[in-house]
Amino acid sequence: MMAHGEQGLHGPQAQGHDGASVRSMFDRIAPTYDKLNHLLSAGVDRAWRTELARELPDPCGRVLDLCAGTLDLGHAIWMEHPEAKVTAADFAVEMLRRGRNKLPDALLCGADALALPFKDESFDVAVCGFGVRNVSDLAACFREVRRVLKPGGTFAILEFFRPEKAITRAFHSLYNRRVLPTVGAAVSGDGDAYRYLAESMERFHSLAEAKELLASCGYRDVRGRDLLFGVASILSGARA
Repeated sequence: MMAHGEQGLHGPQAQGHDGASVRSMFDRIAPTYDKLNHLLSAGVDRAWRTELARELPDPCGRVLDLCAGTLDLGHAIWMEHPEAKVTAADFAVEMLRRGRNKLPDALLCGADALALPFKDESFDVAVCGFGVRNVSDLAACFREVRRVLKPGGTFAILEFFRPEKAITRAFHSLYNRRVLPTVGAAVSGDGDAYRYLAESMERFHSLAEAKELLASCGYRDVRGRDLLFGVASILSGARA
């Protein structure tokens, strides 16, 4: 799976990666992924996921958790909306297996974000937590999610978009070039994977660019807001 338009600027291919290499990377780091997420964010990532979950419609109905990883976001949604029926989709199946115990009732599905194996209008809500940076054609991903959403359905994204504020850019740069690769390599033993993850933030769309793209792909009421001075952001829209 893999950013639209200016292919040399965004997405894994900007770093010399294709879908197979990114999938293999996530499968390799799956055993330590949760531990590192919480360590590297000092646990703030949990609060961000809860914040997104609380903004979703209630009841949620059928929820697609795209690029679901180890189901942290799916679990946050279930905690806020116990009646939600979550389908967790990811092309790195080992990540899904590692998170299975967090959401035993979820349907797990190995799937590419650009070719989802679901019928049109299958879901009331779609979410993606820290996953769209790893998609090679973001516009195609947004359109594919739109296809499987019911009219008026919500698509909500939690992501590290490229910062636009100077102070946040400076923080990202220091964190991505020093902290993330060093700690990631020490805990996971896979320095290359965490160098990729660090660079993916610097090469991704800004929140403003992503908002414009989401609107152009058939979503209305598109909104975006920063969390923690723009370190992370929530982007959402409804299928037009």
